[in-house]
Amino acid sequence: MIRIVVAEDHHLVRQGIVKLLESAGDLTVVGEADNGMQAIELVTSLHPDVMVLDIAMPKFGGLETLIKLEGIRPKPQVVMLSMHADPSMIRQALQSGALGYVVKQSVADELIAAVRAARNGSMFLSSGISGVIANNFLAESPKNLLDRLSPRESEVVKQIVEGYSTREIADGLRTSVKTVEKQRRDAMRKLEVDNLASLVRVSLELGLVIGKTNRKKTGPL
Repeated sequence: MIRIVVAEDHHLVRQGIVKLLESAGDLTVVGEADNGMQAIELVTSLHPDVMVLDIAMPKFGGLETLIKLEGIRPKPQVVMLSMHADPSMIRQALQSGALGYVVKQSVADELIAAVRAARNGSMFLSSGISGVIANNFLAESPKNLLDRLSPRESEVVKQIVEGYSTREIADGLRTSVKTVEKQRRDAMRKLEVDNLASLVRVSLELGLVIGKTNRKKTGPL
């Protein structure tokens, strides 16, 4: 069972989120907060696996709360919620360690998937967000970083960002899991990142991931 704290300052919205999450069967909400300060207190006392964190709240906004979570151990994985796919907010959230970013308009379809992905250390972004980020930051990105990647490393990173598991990537490319893992490590070294969130952020900013592949996802990375 995945244990979750939901931080959302609008009561009715929060109750809807709680009801949605608990309908999944493998998710349970262990705490609810209506501001950032209370959210941090609940994480400290309840040690949830995942926090669903609204980006706009009183007493520490979502981004400030996310930064303050860095000092808490064990630290939960974080899925951010927002009304808008604002490029600057998305980038700040990813830079600060969030593994998911879900736009509220699509929350019913995507939040459960985002929580499950975050629990497994995988990234999940609402549909269309990758294009928003890429279009916004492509002009200012150091494109020469992409030149460091081999065609196969670029493809592996692209599929990682899209949420495919290592096994799915290996099967799709007709290679081994160990080979995909090595290509991922090599790509991270060449792009000068040391974690999954940074790999996703840099890849999106460089415009490596613009569209989605048509292959069906079956599980997190």
